[in-house]
Amino acid sequence: MSRIIRRAFSAFPPRAGPSTTPSPATLFPSASSVASTLPQAVRRRRAEHPPHPQSSASPLSDADLHDPTSGKKFPLGLEKEYQDLLNVADFGAGIDDASLRGLFLKGTAEWKSRVRGFAPRGRTGRHDYLLGVMGGKKLDQEVAQVGEGEEAIATTTTTSADPDQIVGQRIYLPNIQIRLMRNHTPPGQSYDPNIATFRIPPSMTKTDLRSYLLAVYNLKVSFIRTDNYIGEIGRSRTGEVIRKGGSSKTYKRAVVGLYEPFHYPDDMEELYAQGARTGKGDEAALARDRWLQENYSLRTSEEMRKRAMFKYYKGSRWRSRTHANLGNTVKEIMKRRKEREEKVTEEVKRRYAAIAQGSATGAEGEQVVQTA
Repeated sequence: MSRIIRRAFSAFPPRAGPSTTPSPATLFPSASSVASTLPQAVRRRRAEHPPHPQSSASPLSDADLHDPTSGKKFPLGLEKEYQDLLNVADFGAGIDDASLRGLFLKGTAEWKSRVRGFAPRGRTGRHDYLLGVMGGKKLDQEVAQVGEGEEAIATTTTTSADPDQIVGQRIYLPNIQIRLMRNHTPPGQSYDPNIATFRIPPSMTKTDLRSYLLAVYNLKVSFIRTDNYIGEIGRSRTGEVIRKGGSSKTYKRAVVGLYEPFHYPDDMEELYAQGARTGKGDEAALARDRWLQENYSLRTSEEMRKRAMFKYYKGSRWRSRTHANLGNTVKEIMKRRKEREEKVTEEVKRRYAAIAQGSATGAEGEQVVQTA
C-alpha cells in the first residue's frame, strides 16, 4: 500500500485529555511520574517479588517516607548513610528526626540529579553536600594538651560545598541533534506535564543529556530514563543486509523529569480544563487560539495540506460508477474524513458550551439561595 493511501486511511491519534491536578510533591513535582515511567523489567520484577510492606522500592519518590505515621523505613543503604551523618555532625536541638529524614531525602535526590563534572565528588563530597542541605555542622575531634590530662574537645566547623564549580571539560558547539517529542499517553489516562520526551542519538548518555539541557537551556531535570529503539533490517539493491534509515532508523528515547510543568502552546484541552476549574470559562483558550492563528496560520496550513492531498493524484474524474480510479478513492476518503472531523468539532463545542452553561446556572442558584 502506498504512503498516500496509508495516510488517507489513518486517523490522528486521540489527543491526551487535560492533566490532573498534581498531588503535593515531597521532593520534586515529577516524583509521581517516577512510577509511571519505570522500565517493564523493573515492573515485572517488583510484581513477581514484591517488597516488604514497610520498605520502599523507590525511596526518593515515595511520599510515605515523609509521613512518620506510615511506618515505612529507609532501605539499608540509605539508613546506614543517614546514621553516619548523625554521628559526625551536629544539627541542633530545634529539628526533629522526621524533618531531618525529609531533608536527607531531598539532598540525596538533588545529588543524584546533579550534573557530573561538578565539584564536589566522592563520598566525602556527597556527605558535605548532604550536610549543607540538612543544615548540619561537621564535628572535628581535636585533642588539646591541657596540663597533665588530655581531653577531646569537639569543635564545629561549617561545611563548604560548591556544586556550581566546574571541574570538567567544556565542549563548544556539540554536533548532536536532540528532538523534543510529544509524551506517549496511554488511552484513558491524563497527560503528564511533569515529564518531557526527547529523541537523542544512540551514543548519547544520560550525563550528556543532563549537561546539555543545563548548559544550553538552563533546564534542571530530576530523573532521566532511556530506552533504545532498534531500526528495521532490510536488504540493499546488491543483496546486503542493512539497517533501514528514515523514520525506522535506530534511535534512543529519553524521558526526563521536570521541576516545572510544561504544556505545548496548542494544548487547548488543558486551557479549557483550567478555565473550567478556575471559573474563567474558555477565555484563555480562545485568546491562545487567536494568537496561534495570527502568528502561525495553523488553519490555513491545514487547508493547504488537504488541497495538496486532493491534487496528489491526477485525473480524478468519474469514468464509471465504481471507485476503480485511485484518485477518486482518495478523494472520497478525504471528503468523508473532513465531514467526520467537522462533526467531532461541533460536538466538542456543544459539550463545552453545556458545561459552561451548567456552571453559570449553578452559580446563579447559589446567589439566589444566599439572598433568600
